[in-house]
Amino acid sequence: MTIILIAVLFILQLLSFYFLIILNTKLAKFKDLEKKQERLMREMDDTISVYLAEMKDENDRLIQELQRVSKSETQTNAVEQEEQIVRQQEKEQQPSLTKEGSTVDGSIGLDQEPRVYVPKNIVANAYSRQQQSGAKAEAKVVHSARQASEATEKEEAKPVTLEQQAINLAKQGKTSEEIAKQLQKGKTEIELLLKFHN
Repeated sequence: MTIILIAVLFILQLLSFYFLIILNTKLAKFKDLEKKQERLMREMDDTISVYLAEMKDENDRLIQELQRVSKSETQTNAVEQEEQIVRQQEKEQQPSLTKEGSTVDGSIGLDQEPRVYVPKNIVANAYSRQQQSGAKAEAKVVHSARQASEATEKEEAKPVTLEQQAINLAKQGKTSEEIAKQLQKGKTEIELLLKFHN
């Protein structure tokens, strides 16, 4: 009877060791899975930070380009204003003095200036023509500024980002490993970029 009891205890002990080994292997797999998840989260954080840095750089470039375009617009506006001032000064400096109306220093007194009466319709027509020419000049400035901004947008559209390159290569049927080797980036980074795009 003792032999049977010892045999049963021995078998139970072997079973308990077997179950301990199974539990230990499952625990080890769980720890490995946990480490993989931590590593993937770190890689995702790195990828997102790289992506955000690229977005920040693109935003900075856009702001600089907008500032450059606005500076060119203000310069063209300043040139037009200077031209208008010069034209007004030339009109004012045209000699229309008479000997009777001039003072000692050669200027005309306001009360002695000869008065010329012009009909209202002629004045209104001249005023509307002047406004139309000013509007045309403003339209030309706006049009040239738009052309300049479109040209700069075309120039900025030429550089292809890392994400666009990865997407183009994926469309060509290349695997994420091949894309990572070609772009000299990490495999998980490329996989994340492709996942973000889809």
